[in-house]
Amino acid sequence: MKVGKHTAFMIEFASDFADGKISREAFEMDYSGYVIEHFPMMERENKRLARKFADTVDDAVEYAESHTIDDEDYRIMINNAICDLLGVGEPDLV
Repeated sequence: MKVGKHTAFMIEFASDFADGKISREAFEMDYSGYVIEHFPMMERENKRLARKFADTVDDAVEYAESHTIDDEDYRIMINNAICDLLGVGEPDLV
């Protein structure tokens, strides 16, 4: 699947968190700002993929913010959301 540069940026950012390359604190601090900055451009690149991002990755972020989720389970949730978004691989079990 070909994605635009803004969509690729957001997927890579979320993947970096899921892979443990950035801390939860850094992810949570930057995520909302990146969504505000990149999501309108994601919609221009591919409206359906942007909606799917909102329904997978963004929903996982919102869920984790409103529930007590430990860091490892949060990383797994984001990884699973990315897998759902891209339609690849078997998700990890939480």
